[in-house]
Amino acid sequence: MYDEELEKAMLYYLIFEQEDYLLDESDFVGERNKKIIKAINELKAEKQEISMFAVKAKIKANGKQVLDYITSLSEYIRTSNVESVYTQLMELSKKRKLLALMQEKIMDISDCENVDILAQEIVKEVNDIEKINEKEKSFLEQVVETMEQIEKNTLERTDYSLYTGIQDLDQKTCGLHKQELTIIGARPGVGKTTLALQIAEHIAEKGIETAIISLEMSDTQIIQKMIAKRTKINSYKMRMGTMEQADIDAMAIAGTEISELPIHLITKARTLQHIENIARKLKNRSNLGLLVIDYIQLIKNKGKFGNREQEVADITRTLKLLSLELDIPIIGLCQLSRNATRQEPTLADLRESGAIEQDADNVLFLYQEKEEEGTFVDITLKIAKQRAGEIGKIYLKFNKNNSEFRGVIR
Repeated sequence: MYDEELEKAMLYYLIFEQEDYLLDESDFVGERNKKIIKAINELKAEKQEISMFAVKAKIKANGKQVLDYITSLSEYIRTSNVESVYTQLMELSKKRKLLALMQEKIMDISDCENVDILAQEIVKEVNDIEKINEKEKSFLEQVVETMEQIEKNTLERTDYSLYTGIQDLDQKTCGLHKQELTIIGARPGVGKTTLALQIAEHIAEKGIETAIISLEMSDTQIIQKMIAKRTKINSYKMRMGTMEQADIDAMAIAGTEISELPIHLITKARTLQHIENIARKLKNRSNLGLLVIDYIQLIKNKGKFGNREQEVADITRTLKLLSLELDIPIIGLCQLSRNATRQEPTLADLRESGAIEQDADNVLFLYQEKEEEGTFVDITLKIAKQRAGEIGKIYLKFNKNNSEFRGVIR
């Protein structure tokens, strides 16, 4: 898995033809070639001109021998163009890296505690190898791609697959968006889990593969909420076992409907690393389209951090990067500080980390403007941050018994 002529031809194009490709020492096998590409990258970092004399000055060796070697590179130019040389060189480089990865992981297999997690780690590293050294797009290419995406959005403006089902919210946000992290924050009992489940179910009904990871509630509690919303049966009657035959029949129908939805309900994940592996596995196997996590402050992080704020900051940053990597929207629920009980919540009320507001593309708050008792409660949904749109307020009615939000006219 080594072609000396390819390596020399690639170096010729970089030095004499001023071609710009992302390469490093790991992409070469020949020791002299490794030294040359290292020198080229150092010159790039220093924004200096790439020339045979500049490369020679960077290499601590016999200057004449270096110049003679660089001069000889032109002898290895083939009839194929630079793109072909680069592609072939990268194929060999990736093969070597894949082989090294597999040899390393063979040692881990016998000692691993969770084979599923190890398998997903391997998948991620294989994907990383596949993506490395991609040539940077020119600004022109980026502009063209952006314009094409805008045109595509215009042509597909009737695609409501990621709309939340809350009409007033969708009018302000145009639904959820791929590669975005949305935070829903509230104090306990205001309905953040109910709202997230309602959105997830609405999107799953359109055939979008949806994952719900709950660190707070059991699968029974979550499914009970979903059934209560569909059947309008008081969830208290379900818990107490006082349903009538008509309720049982309605529940059976709702259970059948829910079971057919493309929802993956996970209640055993506890660490950030486990959540990442689950999401990648579902993306590879089922083309995951939405991930909901309830809730962020309950996630444990195996990394070493000085305090909890740093740990939560790493969690939210990782979730944002995960949404970019998997090309999906992620909804993360968040507990607010006690201060939010006494006044309208602000971004400063996001508990344990100011990084949450920085990493999130959208931040939604649920709160009561005035204390109310009873089954139906007025809830204000505040869009406190929307990276690509306006902020504002939406007014909802929360039916606690049936675990459902509805819009209201004001």
